Amino acid sequence: KIARILKGAGIRSSYGTMGASASTLIEDGDDRILVDVGHFGNRDNLIANLKVSGLSPSDIDVVVLTHLNWDHCLNVDLFDSAKIILGEEELKNGTLSGVKDGISDKFKEILRGMDLTLIKEDHRLSENVQIITTPGHTPGHISVLVIDGSKKIVIAGDAVPNLRAYDRGVPDLIFYNLEQAKKSIAKIKDLKPDVIYPGHDPPFCANGYLERDAVDIILRNRDETNTVMDIYMKPAEKPVVFHE
Repeated sequence: KIARILKGAGIRSSYGTMGASASTLIEDGDDRILVDVGHFGNRDNLIANLKVSGLSPSDIDVVVLTHLNWDHCLNVDLFDSAKIILGEEELKNGTLSGVKDGISDKFKEILRGMDLTLIKEDHRLSENVQIITTPGHTPGHISVLVIDGSKKIVIAGDAVPNLRAYDRGVPDLIFYNLEQAKKSIAKIKDLKPDVIYPGHDPPFCANGYLERDAVDIILRNRDETNTVMDIYMKPAEKPVVFHE
């Protein structure tokens, strides 16, 4: 069973990114695996949406961090009783901001104080769940392959952040190595997954989106009102053919 705990969206503005990364729950028998945990701005939603699934952070057995960019990992402290899975190269060379900064090393010290398992090659978590290495976007990016009966499902993080990246074979942002990023998308395509859960988009397959998400952008006004812009995707109208 797979559930979207946080929906991913690629929302950017002239002021910067809103960092809306996905967080995805895998229930494999009695094991509860959470892939990515979001950041402080969606912390309340993360806790509330876990509660909707009948869970609290203490119920999560394993947290997989696809990489250490801030929008995917900052809420990891909520899961201090879980095993944390991270790419070995990500711990060595990954950063919160994607470039060298002054706070990533301090965050890594927090991770080292947790029940941390480092991955340097493809690794099976269970009969149905496998970690696959997908570097390029960052040095040690990892994704998750889930076998659900006859279906293959990939939770891709930012190795495949959105459908556009899947189609063109290159992520929107590459913080480490372009050629590795291309090879990681090709690796995921070669698996012929039935569903991909990307880092910043609704789930899709090779034929297109499987779900559509609405997003409210809320701006605070001086008076006691908010300006709310409702952004959503919908299928285009069918072509109109006029006959004489």
